[in-house]
Amino acid sequence: MAGKMDKTTKIVVAVVGSLGLLSTIMGFSAEGTKLTASDVLIGDGACYYPRNSSLALAICAALFLVVAQVIFAAVGGCCGCCKSRTMPSEKNRIIGVVCAVVSWIAAVIAFALFVDGAAVNGEGLRETDTFGQCFILKDGIFAGAAILTLAATALGLTSYVLLGRQTDAAAAAAPKAGGGIAMGQPQFPQQSPPQWYGQAPPPNYPQYPPPPAQGYGAHPPNQQFPHPQGHAQV
Repeated sequence: MAGKMDKTTKIVVAVVGSLGLLSTIMGFSAEGTKLTASDVLIGDGACYYPRNSSLALAICAALFLVVAQVIFAAVGGCCGCCKSRTMPSEKNRIIGVVCAVVSWIAAVIAFALFVDGAAVNGEGLRETDTFGQCFILKDGIFAGAAILTLAATALGLTSYVLLGRQTDAAAAAAPKAGGGIAMGQPQFPQQSPPQWYGQAPPPNYPQYPPPPAQGYGAHPPNQQFPHPQGHAQV
């Protein structure tokens, strides 16, 4: 059956899906534990940001997202452009490539949001702005990154499955290509006469018939010799 997933496809789907799901869960967890205005201490023109678990959660979410995308690109063949594991139909190939491109765009945006949010929630002292206030990460940054991660994972897996699905004709022709041994006579190409490169062809001399056989003497056979004078012919 052409649409049935093989063992390798199931393993890839399970691994990439698990990494994407973990990244999504950590993104939502980072959203719930990020620093708020009440957590930041202000004094002497500086803002003190205490240690917070959202930093580690955001970094782990970004790493899991990168690993999932790298696995998808390695086994999927560069979005279906570098190589093809099978021979998908033209429709599946177009949809698969589009899903792969959108998946990478969503993954890059999600990674940037995770890194930016982690940097803001890092522990340390920072100067206040011109209004004497501390910068606080807006709500929804980590949650948006988590949603984009889930979308990137789903689109990546969809692309992988579509690009790995053979057409019915290709699946039917695959067993016939290597099955059986040909029992016919070996076919050898006809050899052409040797060509003369850089040299003139051999001269074609005229053919003459062989000379007639001769006996002893300089006269041809059956030649009548003249009789001497005074002798009668017998």
